[in-house]
Amino acid sequence: MEFITNDGIKLNFHSFGTGQPVVLVAGFGGYQEIWHAQVEYLVGMHCRVITYDHRNHGQSQRTDQNLTIEQLTTDLADLIDYLQLQKPILIGHSMGASICYAYLSKYSNASSVMAVDQSPKMLNDPDWKFGFEDINSKNFQQKLTQPNNVHETLHGLDSQVFTVLNQAKSEFPFDRKSNHTLLFDHIQQDWRTSLFNTKIPVTLVVAKQSPYFDFHFGEFCQQKNSLITSVTMNNCGHDIMAEIPDEFNQTLRHFIFSSQRN
Repeated sequence: MEFITNDGIKLNFHSFGTGQPVVLVAGFGGYQEIWHAQVEYLVGMHCRVITYDHRNHGQSQRTDQNLTIEQLTTDLADLIDYLQLQKPILIGHSMGASICYAYLSKYSNASSVMAVDQSPKMLNDPDWKFGFEDINSKNFQQKLTQPNNVHETLHGLDSQVFTVLNQAKSEFPFDRKSNHTLLFDHIQQDWRTSLFNTKIPVTLVVAKQSPYFDFHFGEFCQQKNSLITSVTMNNCGHDIMAEIPDEFNQTLRHFIFSSQRN
């Protein structure tokens, strides 16, 4: 299915099941297929599950216009309105989690948010040591345009997720260079204020062996607001939900039940 954004870009999305709406938001260079192991699980929990591809990603339209976190947040909000979702639960991975943080700063209709392995601030500085790798305001453009030999996963993806995701990547290749504008915009955002002041429950799922972030950022954020919960997952890298889906889905189950009680 397709949805047309407020600036005329066609986004591909899928809707599965009925019940509590849950929107799954992929990261930079990601595909909606990364959530393959969560869709059926959530449908079995009587949820309506929405997956979609960002502009310039996956099956969605390629464009060079409005490649910003602000626009991607508007895309998410407009999709929620288009589908008439009431009190949706938002689950974002990596940059998708940052979009969820941004959504918190602008909208108040979400039931709860789960952010998967994404610090609220990417740039490191003397007062913030929980950014992405060793990047800072002076070196991020150079660092992010050079080849990165870091392995995103610890032991690779779950085999079923790998098969589905690989097919999508083959059919709809992602051009990292043409998306540098979006990446640089993402890198420079700071969502600590919106996160620390949240008025809805937020669960941070962090990877103990994440190649990108010091997992202690979850505990740090948890101390800032009683509505923030940090969950540390072991034996996985950045793509937690696709690396150890069974373990992640147990955390997801508790999160969904808790959200429905609020």
